[in-house]
Amino acid sequence: MAGSRKRRAAEPEREPEPERARSAVMAPPAWLDGHWGAVPDPEADAACRRGVLEVSRSAGKSAATRLYHQYPLRLIVPRRVKTAFPDADCVWCYSVTFGGGLVAGDRSGMSVDVADGCAAVLATQGTTKIYKHARRGPAGKSPASETITDEASRYSAADAKTSRDTVQALAARVGDGALLAVLPDPAQAFRDSRFRNRQRFALAPAGSLALVDWVTAGRAGFEGGGAGGFTSGYGGGVAPATQFPRDPDGERWVFDSYATAAEVCVDHREVLVESVRLDQTWGTDDGGAGGADGAGRGASRGLAARMGAMHALAVVVLVGPRCEAARRRLAEALEPFAKSTVAGGANGVSAAPDPAGDAGWLLASLSDLRVGDDGTAGVVARVAGPDTDSVYRILRTALEPLGRELGAPPFAERGLA
Repeated sequence: MAGSRKRRAAEPEREPEPERARSAVMAPPAWLDGHWGAVPDPEADAACRRGVLEVSRSAGKSAATRLYHQYPLRLIVPRRVKTAFPDADCVWCYSVTFGGGLVAGDRSGMSVDVADGCAAVLATQGTTKIYKHARRGPAGKSPASETITDEASRYSAADAKTSRDTVQALAARVGDGALLAVLPDPAQAFRDSRFRNRQRFALAPAGSLALVDWVTAGRAGFEGGGAGGFTSGYGGGVAPATQFPRDPDGERWVFDSYATAAEVCVDHREVLVESVRLDQTWGTDDGGAGGADGAGRGASRGLAARMGAMHALAVVVLVGPRCEAARRRLAEALEPFAKSTVAGGANGVSAAPDPAGDAGWLLASLSDLRVGDDGTAGVVARVAGPDTDSVYRILRTALEPLGRELGAPPFAERGLA
């Protein structure tokens, strides 16, 4: 007995097999280093290391061969999606955030690698909610640090996580003959939130990408006010009604800032950089100080006035051979709206928001992309509408041909159509 104990004691300790396997799964992909090109982005790079999805061939079909996520992100790959095309070969992955949204200072994102000949969809289970930050004073500082007496609360409200922008990012590689479809529900930025989203895609020469990136005005059905019960950026508690009066038009375009950028490279050549920035300094006469009270409410009126009755703003990018049918349908569906936009259809934007959602207008523009030297085409479309449903409808119509590639029509796999 003693001899056997000695032999066991002399054996070198080995890392348990599950621990080694887990370390390999958690390790970020090597290609992520240097993925952001000439503009390094440490925040986006850190966000992309929160989740990993690799799609490659297994038993002759596309399969999620590597899946990893960490707080605040969770990735779900269902075994079966409501499919209208049983022969389609595609992996669906849904991203979920703990708590139902992104809080101030969160870093959330993922890196995705779709191998040659495979297909994958990135979707969400609902709108991406971006919760509020501590409000800034005239010099860009949160007034919380001046009004809270408790040291711990002051640190939490002004100098720690709540003082950082919320960042979301996606880094992706798409192989030859592969397809990646990024089909999220819209972002919904709450009052005083600060959000930045960066996405960069590296496509092989015959890779394909379908991307939808969009945002809504916010919580149009929430009137606000002190009695509304939302938490104050001054360190907790119910916001005072005198400083947050009710607005019958709802909480529309009152976030602090929203910025999103999408970059597409094909065969190591950058073919598209599409960016949108909405900021409360637009349309103000005080250089962004936020009006006489320094709380940003004058600036909020500036952005809301510029956006008018617009409630949803979307960008659609289609590139590659597997998106060709969808590209033609998108051009066909949006051409009447693009012509009416040029002919004065934007007049409806200056009207007051229609609570019934019957405004009857939609703004659109189309821009062709020359992707390869062989004349391979792509397209960028921009759509703006008076309500979310009208933009959903045009997206479903325009992207319906992708259903044969994905197994279910975009934005309809959950019975939403």
